[in-house]
Amino acid sequence: MDGVVGVYGLRDNELVNKVYLATAACQHRGKASTGLAIGTRRGIYIHKSLGRIADVVDANLIRIFQDLEPTAAIGNIGYTKRRVAEKINAEPIEIHPKKPSKYSVALTMDGYLVKEDDLKAELESDYIFETDNKTEVVGALLHKFVSESGISFEAGRKLIDKLHGRATFALVALIHDGKETSLIALNDDRAFEPFCFARINSTFVVSSESCSHRRLNGNTEREYDGAEMTICSPKGCETVRLREEKPMPDIFQGVYFGNVGSLFRGKEIFQIRRELGHELVNQYKTSRADIVIPNPESGWGVTVGIAEGLGKPLFPALIKLPQAVRTFQEGVRRTRSQEVGLKFGGIDSLLKGKNVAMGDDSIVRGSVSEGGSVWVVYNAGAKHIEFWVSYGPMFFPSFKEWYRGRECIDELAVQRAFKGRNPYNKTLEEINRAVAKLIGVDEVKYNLQERIKKITGDGSFQAMDASYPISEEYWPDWLKTEVEKFHRYKK
Repeated sequence: MDGVVGVYGLRDNELVNKVYLATAACQHRGKASTGLAIGTRRGIYIHKSLGRIADVVDANLIRIFQDLEPTAAIGNIGYTKRRVAEKINAEPIEIHPKKPSKYSVALTMDGYLVKEDDLKAELESDYIFETDNKTEVVGALLHKFVSESGISFEAGRKLIDKLHGRATFALVALIHDGKETSLIALNDDRAFEPFCFARINSTFVVSSESCSHRRLNGNTEREYDGAEMTICSPKGCETVRLREEKPMPDIFQGVYFGNVGSLFRGKEIFQIRRELGHELVNQYKTSRADIVIPNPESGWGVTVGIAEGLGKPLFPALIKLPQAVRTFQEGVRRTRSQEVGLKFGGIDSLLKGKNVAMGDDSIVRGSVSEGGSVWVVYNAGAKHIEFWVSYGPMFFPSFKEWYRGRECIDELAVQRAFKGRNPYNKTLEEINRAVAKLIGVDEVKYNLQERIKKITGDGSFQAMDASYPISEEYWPDWLKTEVEKFHRYKK
C-alpha cells in the first residue's frame, strides 16, 4: 500500500519540511519509491526517484522547494507496482493533456483501479500516457472533469460516479489554474482505503495514516467517510460528502498494515491487535505454551493480548536482524522464503526446550515456515510451536492481485493446504490442522470472523468471504466460480 500525504498552508515557511516529515511517517507502507510535489503561484514542481524517502529527499532539496514559496505540497511513499520497480511509475504523477489546458494536475493515490483498458481507450485521444501506473488513468479523468467543471465538488462527484464499483482510492492532487495552486483530497465512496485529516496551526494535513499528524505534533480531526472531498484554496478549506454509500473499510489494514500508533476507524491499531489476541484466547481457552513470542514486527500487538489472556510470560525471543530485507512483496515463493530466513534470529536461552505460542497478524501464503521465522524458532531449540493468528483463514486474494490470474488464489496457504480438495466445506479445526502441517508447526489457531468484527467493526473481509468493494461485473471468471462454490458450501 502506498502512503500519501497532502499539505496546504498559505505563508507556511515550514510547508515542505512538513510534507517531508508527514510522508516519512508512512515509510512502513512502501519502500520502492518516494516523491514530493509542490504547488506555487507559478506552477507545480515534482521530484521523485526509487528508494526510501531518506535516499530520495535531502535537506538541500527541501530548502530549494521552500524557496519557491509553495502553498501546497503532496508526498508519496510507493509500494511496488511491478515486480521490478521503475522510476517512471513512481508518484506523484503529472498529467499530460494533448491540447493546451488552463489546468495543470499532479496527483498521488493509495488504491487500485480494476480493468482500466476501456477508460484508457476513452482518454487516449486527449491525453498522453507515459506510465503503467493506474494512478495516471485516474489523474487523466480528474483533469478531464476539472476542465469541464472547474476546481469544484462537481468535478469530484463526476470522478466518484465514474469509478464507482471498479476502484478504491484515497488521492491527493495539486491543481494549478494559471494563477494559484489548489489542493484536493478525495476518497472512494466505500471508504475502503484509510484516509484522515487534521488542521495543525492553520495548516491542513491529509494522510493515509494518522501517524503523519502525530509526527507534526498534531492530532487527527477525523477519518474520511466515503466519497468525501476537500478543496483547499486561498479561499479556505472545505469538505463535502459527494455520495452516500455504506462504508466498507478494508479490515485487513487494521490487522496487517500501518503504524500501530495510527488510528483505524477511530481506534488505535495496537489496541485492535491486542484485543484480537484476547479474542483468540477466549476462543481456544487453553495452551501448552511455556512462553509467548511475537513474529516481529507485525505480531507484537496480538501477542501482547495472547500473553495477557493466557497469563504466560511474553519474550522478544525472535528478533529482526539489522540486515533484514523486505520480503512480503517478493513474488517467487522460494526466493521469498530464503529471504525470510535471513530476517530473523532466535535467542536460544529463551527458546531451547520450550513450548512456544507464537503470535502473528495473518497467514497469507504461508512462507513464514519455509526457511523463515518458524524454522528459526525450532532451530533455537523450541520443542512445540502453536501459531496464533489474529486474522482468519484467507480463501481469496486481494482484488489488487487479480491481474495475475489464478496464481494469486492458488498460492494462498489455505488453498495450498487443501490442494486438489475443497477448502470451503471444512471446519475451522480442519483448516487449523491442514495449515499447521503446511507451514510446519504443531498447531495453528486462526481467529473467527465474528470475533474480528466484534473488535474492528463491519467492513470488507475480502480475503475471508469475498466481500469485495468491486462490483461483480469486474470480477474475473475464475473468481466468480470460486466464490459461487464458497457460498454453496458455506450455507
